[in-house]
Amino acid sequence: MLTMLTKIKNKICQRLASVIFPNALRVKLLQFSGIKIGKNVYIGTGFTFIGSLCEKQQQLYIGDRVSIAPNVTIVTESHPNNSKLRKYNVEKSGKVEIKHDAWIGTGAIIIPGVTIYEFSIVGAGAVVTRDVPPYTIVGGVPAKIIKKIEVRK
Repeated sequence: MLTMLTKIKNKICQRLASVIFPNALRVKLLQFSGIKIGKNVYIGTGFTFIGSLCEKQQQLYIGDRVSIAPNVTIVTESHPNNSKLRKYNVEKSGKVEIKHDAWIGTGAIIIPGVTIYEFSIVGAGAVVTRDVPPYTIVGGVPAKIIKKIEVRK
């Protein structure tokens, strides 16, 4: 279990990363906060990660050469906080994986338990509620398949 000091460090790094300008520094801050990020990744300003980072289970994985546009939100844990709804077990949590060479459009929201497979595109403003197959473009609320990407050989 993470110590309180580690949790505070992670939150500070994530908040700084959402507003810091150079991408390389933004990625380093997010890595320092415990998020696993591959090589040559671009993460736009306003990136928001909602969830907890536990040492035993990686909740967010971002693969190599992924491009995440500004104002994207990734959620790995959600619950109604102090509401009496909590007694109805409506909490949602799950790992989010973004595989290599994926592109996430501006303002997209990715909910818990979703995998975005390699060479996929998530359209701007999409709410991704289920896995996105490889070589696929999705968009809308909730996100639906728009088309398959033709693989050139």
